[in-house]
Amino acid sequence: MANWKTYDKGDELPEEYKKLLLNLMSFQADSEYAGAQRVAENMRFAPRPEEAYRLSKKVMEEMGHGYYVWNLMSDLGVDVNARLRELVTNPNNPDPQKVTVINGFRKENWSKLFECWEDVALFSTVVTPAAVAFLGQYRECSYLPWARVNVRIHKEEYGHLAFGVWASKRCIEFGGEETREFMQKRVEKFMKVGLGFYGRPSEGQKQSAMFDKYYEYGIKVKKPEELQQEYLELLESRLKEVGLEVPQGVEADYDMRVGYEAADLDEQVSKAAV
Repeated sequence: MANWKTYDKGDELPEEYKKLLLNLMSFQADSEYAGAQRVAENMRFAPRPEEAYRLSKKVMEEMGHGYYVWNLMSDLGVDVNARLRELVTNPNNPDPQKVTVINGFRKENWSKLFECWEDVALFSTVVTPAAVAFLGQYRECSYLPWARVNVRIHKEEYGHLAFGVWASKRCIEFGGEETREFMQKRVEKFMKVGLGFYGRPSEGQKQSAMFDKYYEYGIKVKKPEELQQEYLELLESRLKEVGLEVPQGVEADYDMRVGYEAADLDEQVSKAAV
């Protein structure tokens, strides 16, 4: 690990560092909360009370992830109440000028992925490993309050992955070989999302200059290629546990990863500081 300069709560942050940090924190916090809203919609597919209970626990924890990071942003002068209001009052199509939500957590994209409880189980089995890898890097980032919060978030994301494995096994337990074959065919659509979760390869991309800044400051600590390898290893392990295989030749869907940088983030900071 590089010897980055670290910052703790109350430390004065360089202007560029603070802007980059808030970009990523808003991306995480807003998307975590929007993701919880989407997960809650999947309750309609729950086949049994225990599945419904465990899914509701996931919803609560995802909202908690947004809450934890919003608290840190508030300490840095961001009006997080306005961000919550936008997501609560406009959950299906939040204004990209007010919040930073990845495309995959926008309802028009999310709803296309889910048709049954098997899809719900597979999402947590196939896509969540990408979140485990991606968010796991922030445990070592140079902004220590965020690093500490992500230790807890990472642990809970592992719990969500365990939920996916449990739910997928239950689907096969109750549905037999026919259900296993049905689920195997549906792995690919979720794997596309998982492969694109951490962004395009860092080499040769137009946005690499921005990536380089994140790594230079230690806000991000791993390249997309490293995260992809972690994802694939974790995915293969968990699918094997369920009795499924990793499809070959799957191409990443990077569009589901794309989010929108809130145009008024700087304005929120300046207003809150007055």
